[in-house]
Amino acid sequence: MTSALVLYGVLVAVVLLAPLRWSLIAYLVLTTIDLGSMNADIGLLNTAKAVLLPLYFLWRLRDYAGHGRVIVAPIAWGLLTLYAAIAGSWSLYPMFALKLVGHMIALFLICMVFMRAAKAGYLTPNVVLPVAAGALLLAALRSILAPSFGGEVERFKSFSSAQSFAAFLVALYSIALCTKFPRLAVRLPLCGILMAALLFDGSRLWMLGLVLSTIVALLISNAATWFKVCMVGISVVVLTLGIAETDLVLNVLAREASSNRIVAAIVAGYRGDSKSYGLGTYRFRREIDLRAIDAIGNSSIRDLAFGHGTSNSAELAGGLARNPDPNRIMHNEWLRVPYEWGIPGAFLWLTFFASITLYAVQGVRSDQAWYSKPLLVYLPAFLLGLAGENIIAGAGNGVSAGFLLLVAFSCESHRVPLRLKNTTAQLHISHAAA
Repeated sequence: MTSALVLYGVLVAVVLLAPLRWSLIAYLVLTTIDLGSMNADIGLLNTAKAVLLPLYFLWRLRDYAGHGRVIVAPIAWGLLTLYAAIAGSWSLYPMFALKLVGHMIALFLICMVFMRAAKAGYLTPNVVLPVAAGALLLAALRSILAPSFGGEVERFKSFSSAQSFAAFLVALYSIALCTKFPRLAVRLPLCGILMAALLFDGSRLWMLGLVLSTIVALLISNAATWFKVCMVGISVVVLTLGIAETDLVLNVLAREASSNRIVAAIVAGYRGDSKSYGLGTYRFRREIDLRAIDAIGNSSIRDLAFGHGTSNSAELAGGLARNPDPNRIMHNEWLRVPYEWGIPGAFLWLTFFASITLYAVQGVRSDQAWYSKPLLVYLPAFLLGLAGENIIAGAGNGVSAGFLLLVAFSCESHRVPLRLKNTTAQLHISHAAA
């Protein structure tokens, strides 16, 4: 814990004192340190990272306020936050409900910070290199100085949960894979390093997400059609050979199963061994998910219409966890939202992500600088990841920071055509005046 506090203090000092560019880079690295509280108290360190530092950034970036046309996503998120506050009035955990609403407000503030920083040119895809280096350095220091921090000694992660760190790695991977900066000779090795780090992190869900992101990146790339066909063909051949030689492949994997959760999960899944350590958290999460599905299916009309109440997901964990955090016990956000907030919450949640997806697609079509590609490529992994990781109660952590950084980059895809349009209009006016 001491090592985490020292590193936290160093990074906060850099955030407060360094030039803006390095201050923002330090903040992104800081999001991989999670010193969260398991009770309803609002911890000072969490408050600083999720609220105070973003407010400080908004003040430093005050000259760059204003972000062009308004889209549906922020409106949907604001209404969802408002409804979460209303649903807190019938929550069994009112202080936790208030804390969750605070997280949702803080997420909006952090998004504004990243958008202003991208608009000002302080955040560009080039930050992927120093941010990745900083995050991986923290993970290495945690492995050396405090391997027991947060449990899961065998997993390569920063001072946070392995899932949160994995989400951050995949977001950085999406940037390195899809942007034009830094140069290709830097980005390709970085992608390999991030993939290796994710493998040692051991997150099954985010490894699958990385595969999906890579496939989407290939499909929307400018590569020749023959190359795409060849890559798909090679993948099919490799998969077919793997299936044909299953016993040989499983015997090889079994030798590594004791040292890597992803390999252990593959072996356990094939053998039907539900008690393997590789499927440990999967069993717990599956049970919570099944309880949530059953509860939603058997809900009264009132509960379906308005929800069971903010943070009341903790009621589903009876007998599975002792003193669960009501805001974090439900890892599947796709089930949490309809369970706690009913039809209004589910509608606003889906509207938010539909708007973000459309925004990313439009950005890819309108911008040749590829600022929106990382977001579009990351979305399949992120949407899958929400089935196993918190974002709503995660202001200032790696999951939310990675996603919001890509949203900010996507905003630049829409801003570039607008600047060109305004410049063209000014030229026409000048010619007309002449």
